Amino acid sequence: ASHLVWVATGSLELGAVSMMLYGFRERELILDIFEAITGLRMNHSFIRPGGVIMDLPPGGTRMIAKFLDTMPARIEDYERLLNKNPIWVERNVGVGKLSAEDALALGVTGPILRSAGVPIDLRKDEPYSGYETYDFDVPVRTEADAYARYVIRIAEMRESLKIVEQALERLTKPGPVMVEDPKVGWPVKLSVGPDGIGNDEGYLRHIMEESMEALIHHFKMVTQGVRVPEGEVYQAVESPRGELGMYVVSANEPRPYRVHIRDPSFANLQAVPTMVEGGLIADAIAVIASLDPVMGGVDR
Repeated sequence: ASHLVWVATGSLELGAVSMMLYGFRERELILDIFEAITGLRMNHSFIRPGGVIMDLPPGGTRMIAKFLDTMPARIEDYERLLNKNPIWVERNVGVGKLSAEDALALGVTGPILRSAGVPIDLRKDEPYSGYETYDFDVPVRTEADAYARYVIRIAEMRESLKIVEQALERLTKPGPVMVEDPKVGWPVKLSVGPDGIGNDEGYLRHIMEESMEALIHHFKMVTQGVRVPEGEVYQAVESPRGELGMYVVSANEPRPYRVHIRDPSFANLQAVPTMVEGGLIADAIAVIASLDPVMGGVDR
């Protein structure tokens, strides 16, 4: 969905209006799936510490399978619209070059770094959430320009479809969606019932009517939380724009002593002065569009 917004808005910035319409058309298909599964199109809070809030609803896998059948042909349409579009090609080829050395020095990650020939992808290099069990490639180019970033993102859409297809094949029967540890999983039990609406009546009945110990435990969890042992941790994932990391420091308290978010948009934008040097003023539009920044992650 993120790459679809990029190809839609980035193309619009350079005059390819049709591509904007097509990109948002396909994004709507994904948002429809999000809404069917989580109840919300954006900011759905489906992923929780220890798992997810609930299992897929009836028909969820069918919606995903239908999208997987539809999307490959749509990606081919994008390439037919853009690959031989003389304006698109002229505005991107050779524009916004950033060498591998400069990219690494500036902390650039994601498609921008991979467009300079550096095959870094945390899903491969430091696997998490089972990514090591999936078969997918990391698209890499060496031209290090805006057009190479376009080619990489198109290729990454295809790789994402491969990953989703493999994940869908594993969802053949219902299973646990949250860890058993009550210190981690209790908010999910409280927040949603088995029908996906309202609170879990069984959990409320247990703590309010059946077990004084459960009520005490619940009260302490809500009011005091879990004391995390003193220490620090940095964990990063591969987001559509690159390395998205969280640095958390604990002082043996229920709340973190310090939290810092490493947003790839903020880091990648530091490369703009180097990328626009010696170019035309109009090229700055293509350069920034090729970075696909999200300003919510840039605002400090």
